[in-house]
Amino acid sequence: MTDDANGHVAGMALGRRYLTLLFADLSQSTELAEVMETEHYAAVLGALRKVYHDTIPRHGGIVVRVQGDGLLAMFGYPVTREDDGRGAVAAALEMHQRISDLRPYLPGGRLLCLHTGIHSGLVLMSSGDVELGRFELLGPVPNIASRLSDAAGPHEILVSDETLGPASRFFVTGPPQLLQVKGRAAPLLVYRVDARASLAESLSATSRHGSTAFVGRRAELALLQRAMDDAMAGHTRSVAVAGPPGIGKTRLIEHFLSRVVQRGCTVLRGYCESELGAEPLQAFHHMLQALADEPPPHTPDDFDALFARLAAERPLLLFVDDWQWADDASHQVLAALRKRSDSRMLIVLSTRILAVPNAPAAAGQTITLLPLSDDDARQAIAARLPVVDPFVVEEICLHASGNPLFLEELCHSAARGDAARRLGRTQGAGWLNRLVESRVQHLPAAQIELVRVAAVIGNVIPAWLLESITGQRADGPLQLGLAEQDFIFPGERAGTLRFKHGITRDIIYESVGLHVRQALHLRIAEAMQQHSVAAQDEALEALAMHFDAGGDAVQAARYAELAGDKALSASALDRARTLYRVALAALDRLPQSPAVALHWVAIVHRLGRVCVFDPVRSELALYVRAVELAERFGDAAAVARAHHWLGYISYGLGDGRAAVAHCERALVEARAADDEKLVVQVVAALGEAHQAAANYDRALALLDEAIAVKSRHRSGRHVNVGLAFSLVCRAYLLGDRGLFAESHECFAEAIDSVAGITHEIGATAHGLHSAVLLWQGRWEEARRAADESGRIAEATRSLTQLSVARAMDAFAGWMLTRQPEFLQTIIEVTAWLEPRQSGLFRSLNHGWLAAGLTHAGRHAEARRHAALALRRSRQRDLLGAAMSYRSLARGVAAHRPERVPHYLDRAMQAAQARRSAHEIAVTQLCAAEIAWQHRGERASALLGEAAAAFERMGMHWHLAEVRWLQSSMEAGRRDSEFAGAPELAFQGAVNLP
Repeated sequence: MTDDANGHVAGMALGRRYLTLLFADLSQSTELAEVMETEHYAAVLGALRKVYHDTIPRHGGIVVRVQGDGLLAMFGYPVTREDDGRGAVAAALEMHQRISDLRPYLPGGRLLCLHTGIHSGLVLMSSGDVELGRFELLGPVPNIASRLSDAAGPHEILVSDETLGPASRFFVTGPPQLLQVKGRAAPLLVYRVDARASLAESLSATSRHGSTAFVGRRAELALLQRAMDDAMAGHTRSVAVAGPPGIGKTRLIEHFLSRVVQRGCTVLRGYCESELGAEPLQAFHHMLQALADEPPPHTPDDFDALFARLAAERPLLLFVDDWQWADDASHQVLAALRKRSDSRMLIVLSTRILAVPNAPAAAGQTITLLPLSDDDARQAIAARLPVVDPFVVEEICLHASGNPLFLEELCHSAARGDAARRLGRTQGAGWLNRLVESRVQHLPAAQIELVRVAAVIGNVIPAWLLESITGQRADGPLQLGLAEQDFIFPGERAGTLRFKHGITRDIIYESVGLHVRQALHLRIAEAMQQHSVAAQDEALEALAMHFDAGGDAVQAARYAELAGDKALSASALDRARTLYRVALAALDRLPQSPAVALHWVAIVHRLGRVCVFDPVRSELALYVRAVELAERFGDAAAVARAHHWLGYISYGLGDGRAAVAHCERALVEARAADDEKLVVQVVAALGEAHQAAANYDRALALLDEAIAVKSRHRSGRHVNVGLAFSLVCRAYLLGDRGLFAESHECFAEAIDSVAGITHEIGATAHGLHSAVLLWQGRWEEARRAADESGRIAEATRSLTQLSVARAMDAFAGWMLTRQPEFLQTIIEVTAWLEPRQSGLFRSLNHGWLAAGLTHAGRHAEARRHAALALRRSRQRDLLGAAMSYRSLARGVAAHRPERVPHYLDRAMQAAQARRSAHEIAVTQLCAAEIAWQHRGERASALLGEAAAAFERMGMHWHLAEVRWLQSSMEAGRRDSEFAGAPELAFQGAVNLP
């Protein structure tokens, strides 16, 4: 690195810093100035400033600026401490108290009071001046802290949740509130801080903090329980639970303590604080507060004697949290207690792993907590995010690497909708950033430089690249020291290193100044280019990322496009989408020209190959813009392709009418361009759009035309994805018409054409085949097809296809078992796609839920899903309409029978609009069942019509249900007998799609 860069990265005296900022003002100061003599008001300001300058430094802060009666103070400079947020709040409480204690003469007997706002985050620092104060602080954090101060009322302290995090347990706060802060898009979660918490309040909050479920740790819990057993038998034991921050030490011990209390033991607790709040024997003094009648001990020996006497009366457990901050006197008490071998006492410490050579063990036994396993991590995520798609779960697991604290923070981020991040980078809350940065700043300067350069390289770090940039060996003492500090470890691939936690890397990355970071990115990219031309194909994505972050738009666009093409060819849809978006953003930074504009349009079209299988409505604007650019700079073929892809994406989103309109326009332009290949592509897309809009006659003609041409030009060397897609759509159409034999043959041809490869078209083929099998009542086969679709969707990382596959599997499972968890699965996988606002075939999900929830007696929920399915019909998505109307008919049959004919008529109209033979027959069966329940005369005739249709279509499961109902009718069973039947399968059949 250059001397300049080296100085910035290693020292970072100014530049980017994780700070906590405090803004405070005197409340109603303008009114006071008007009613007070000038000299008296000046004396008030003098006293106010003295309070500021006395209080802030005592809590670890720096007064940046005092202007009039206003204060700006910062915490976290020159060294970031993890408890900077706590120090700022403690300072605010003291200032508020001291100001209110001032008793200057004020008209009307008024008292002085402050209002304060506190917020944390990344701040750009530079040297200040007389006007700006000691430092100039830039970025959103100062603005937000100032806005919080403005929002606070007299005597109020408003603190963002991002500032306090777990440290909120040290204070008494009001209920959390969402505050819309000017200049910030999302509301900010804030607390009103009223006072310091008492020990009891603090310990109670500790046990409640964090709602991540207690998962895993069975072996560690068993070790603690055995230690308690030994102690209760009269053998003094001491156990230290050790691990890095956030690994779950306190959570494990709290879970253990809840069991100990049930065994009739006395539990005394305390905690140690870092250097800002520490006092001698602090944790043991905390324990005395639970022993009100005991005379206070003064020396380590006094404490030893007191605890020994208590243990003689009743088994005793002493728990000290954050033992790594204990003072020397506390160590003496612990040493004395450990010398006792025959008392009924267990001492439990939570402590961080400190790399101190030859340091004595804190306890007789040390339980070192390792990261949670993948299964345990997923359980913890499920407890926080019960409805979340599996790709978000995977991303959280990857970045957290089993650290429960990081899991919890990333779950918060996902719940806020921050799951989609550019190139996977994340940011933590202010308190979490401080925690990581405080650990970095305790490293030697050379290690700080190394870890920050590594963070710029990425989460996975080629060893040769790190050596090239820093001059330090990847297996040298500096890197080994970073492994000991839980930062960087050898990677899974030979010759690589990796960050232990992705979120740690991201926080360190953001702390590197922009200009230094950009220079490093460019140096890294150039080194990668020079390392090996042959290896560049393996590094396309990394080259795109480094050139993009380094500000080289031309190279960023080039490599992002190449990397996107590579990802698309490997059916890695999520990576292809991300990389194409990077390429588009890079092109937007170049001077606009026809060549750049048409290149941008071409990349959007390749992005369309991803989006048609996994659409996101927010990307629709890209295709609208592509049409505008094509019409401005392109020829007829360019305009045709642009409308073709806009139509295709509209199709993928479920906007049937728009899809047809754009594909029709594309066909006109393609024919005008006399481009035969393009015409065939548009004809196929138009047929697929008409099929999705249930315009089956038009769709069938177009699909047959496209299939005939594509089949003639079929090549054995490449998979013809377009042909396979057209075949799948044709097969689906035939299935909906009740032509199941022809449909299965068409599906077989499509699936055979992609056999042996993992491609997103395979997920579509198996998924839609599953839907047709569901219509035919072949539940087990439908589940197998859905499973295969889901397997491919997971491999290609297509959330839309995975959602469809899981829903179909769940509906088939529900039809076979009637277990309510299958309905819950459909609800959850449908919710996965709500943020994407994708609607293709969504009416099926809502129709299935309407049917299942009606059967389960959950009529209000069933009506809601029926309404959602019917709303989809406005976009010509009619697949769930007949099913929903049948569910509504069944729902009102008992209490509003006069409405039944209306709903059944609407169900029949919806089925006939698609000319769907299976829907018509199932609707007849539903009408027959309801008619028989009410002794209707048409039941027998309706059953006969349905039976004939089921037999003709090979719907044997449905036919069996008709036969059962006919035999029941012939036997003369009455309504009461009918309602008392053990489990009537046809109650589901009448609501089938």
